[in-house]
Amino acid sequence: SGPASLHGRANLCRALLELLPGLAFGAPGLMTAGAVLVQCSRAAPVPSARQSACSSSEHRGLSSTGGSSASRATPQCGCSATGRPVARAAALAAAAAGLGVALSRARRRGISSLLRRRKGYSFTARAALPIPAEDDGTLDIMPDSSSYVSDPCTVIEVIDDIAVVRRGVGLDLTIKAGTLVKFSGGAEGVLLAWKEEVGVVRVVPDEVFAGDRAIATEDAMETEASADLRGRILDPRGKPIDGQAPVTSETDKRTTFAEYKGVEERANQYRALFTGVLGLDFSVPVGRGQTMLFQGTNRDKDKEHLWPDLMSASKGNLADAAPGPEVCVCVCDNLAAAEELRAKLEERGCWDRCTLFVPDSETPAAGMVAMNAAVAFAEHFNDKNGEALVVMEFEPQSRVWAILSDAAGEERRAKGIIVNPKDEAWVQMEGTILRESISERRKFWFALISRATNTKGAGSVSILAWLWEREGGYDVRLQQAYEMRLQKIREIPRIDEILRERMIYKVEEEATAKGVIFDKEAPSDDLPGVLNAEIEELKSCTDGHVILLAPDSSNSDSEWGWHVDPYKSLPRIDALHPGLTSIKAHSLRLKMLQGRDRADLMHETLGADGMLDDPERLELKVIELILAQPAGALLKVEEEVALLAVASRCKAFEDADNNARNLKRLAEDLLASEVGQLAVADIQKSGELADGRRSVLLEEVERLTAA
Repeated sequence: SGPASLHGRANLCRALLELLPGLAFGAPGLMTAGAVLVQCSRAAPVPSARQSACSSSEHRGLSSTGGSSASRATPQCGCSATGRPVARAAALAAAAAGLGVALSRARRRGISSLLRRRKGYSFTARAALPIPAEDDGTLDIMPDSSSYVSDPCTVIEVIDDIAVVRRGVGLDLTIKAGTLVKFSGGAEGVLLAWKEEVGVVRVVPDEVFAGDRAIATEDAMETEASADLRGRILDPRGKPIDGQAPVTSETDKRTTFAEYKGVEERANQYRALFTGVLGLDFSVPVGRGQTMLFQGTNRDKDKEHLWPDLMSASKGNLADAAPGPEVCVCVCDNLAAAEELRAKLEERGCWDRCTLFVPDSETPAAGMVAMNAAVAFAEHFNDKNGEALVVMEFEPQSRVWAILSDAAGEERRAKGIIVNPKDEAWVQMEGTILRESISERRKFWFALISRATNTKGAGSVSILAWLWEREGGYDVRLQQAYEMRLQKIREIPRIDEILRERMIYKVEEEATAKGVIFDKEAPSDDLPGVLNAEIEELKSCTDGHVILLAPDSSNSDSEWGWHVDPYKSLPRIDALHPGLTSIKAHSLRLKMLQGRDRADLMHETLGADGMLDDPERLELKVIELILAQPAGALLKVEEEVALLAVASRCKAFEDADNNARNLKRLAEDLLASEVGQLAVADIQKSGELADGRRSVLLEEVERLTAA
């Protein structure tokens, strides 16, 4: 009633329109909508009959029974409040408007169906959720990160050295990863990450128990860095643990979990990171400042034989290389593994520009701390206008995320929050529209991945990250894909059942042909490696990925080497070495990919005639042979140029057993020739071939092949 009643009813209708799409139709939905409005009216502040909602002096004495109707309708203060009925309508309107905003926000988050009354919940083997003193009947919608909490931050679960905490007073969502944390029992730790209202803290060195309180300090974890710490084995704080003399020079204390640089600080031109591995430098060239994901085949053998090759990378004589100091950093599993790697790098003569980090335990949380410490150490050289390379394994961080994600899921289930994936909200992240759960996972990974940088006016930090797939993960993922296809067929409305059965039979036949076994259990979390689905997602987050093929089972350890799949590996941003660009390696790579497509379709071993600007056909067998490279047999730029020149013009030899050896000998003869020596001089002087040198080299290859 009253002048504001029309406005009030309009707001109530608007609130209903916001509410109803998230509720079931019919009497239950309408009853719920009515209950919501009643709750809003109870919660809204309503002025009494003798007191106006307005506090101005002109309106303070006005009541619903005094004065003329005109004066009641238009008070001197200019407000529209005219007593209890209108004030209640205005309060209802304000509450309804607030409800509309809240429901609109909730609907965007995909939880509009989650309106519920607050209740007390408890865990088994977990600390209980706070139980309110009484059920006041108010609605409880999952709060956002800025909502207020009054309960202290509490440990709800302990897994190895990880304390799972629920946000609260003393440690809330605004606290950043890397902050040092103290527990009521006396232990200390470092905050690793948040997900929703749950966080994980790596605890050292004491024990923590469920129910302990956690409080953030004002300090963040730091890692010491210095050029004098090259040639040393360090712990995550940058302290030497190799038993050698302590470093007496001044060190730079870096924030271990530093935030990554923004786009405005990054350069968009990438210098080549030359590795000496032809399969990488040609097929998947890595640029300084990029994060490249390697999917290996055997964790132990890859680390033993292939990691030393990557740690041997040098900036060489590139004209555009950063002039500052360079460093290669690696995160090892333990001190014994670090000492073994150090011995290999000493044999190669590159140990003086390398630094190894060792976690203080072999848990995933300790590994994640060491990974961030290694990157923080590398960032020191970036700021000194130098080139830094970090080699590490990503599995520890993957396992920390699994613990955090499971804990957040337990919290949601305890609160009765179950979100249908189909109703999940879409959010924007770095210009990309993603599902909300995916965006949370990617933020967790981007905090580390995006610390690789090619900084304007400074140096670079490059990350070469490794993962190995958990056995059976791909098979289960393929099975799930076919199960989804079958379920969609079963849900197709209004089709003949005979047709449906035929469609199902066709899909099942296709699955059987691919070796899919339905009802196969997912691989155990206790198995080493990372799930196939997570590896595929990380491929989309990084700057490219390298797929390695396992060598023949008959090969011994001494023959373990680089077998890059040039067709499935992907560089997103090309960063070819200038020497390889001058031999037109980019055109050769495109020709190889086109030839592979033709071979798959037409079962040929040769690419098509006249591809690009080169009339010669490329034999795929030749390019695949030169890309296979033993571990430890790194190539110089001129040697890679010679091999690519041979591959551009040479066909496979009749002696199939010695094809690889003959191709290598042909490349050696090319470099030993007069034309080859001129090419070597060009590369050593400027890093690339002089103008016109490529065509002369190719002519020499044809002459040597004919001879």
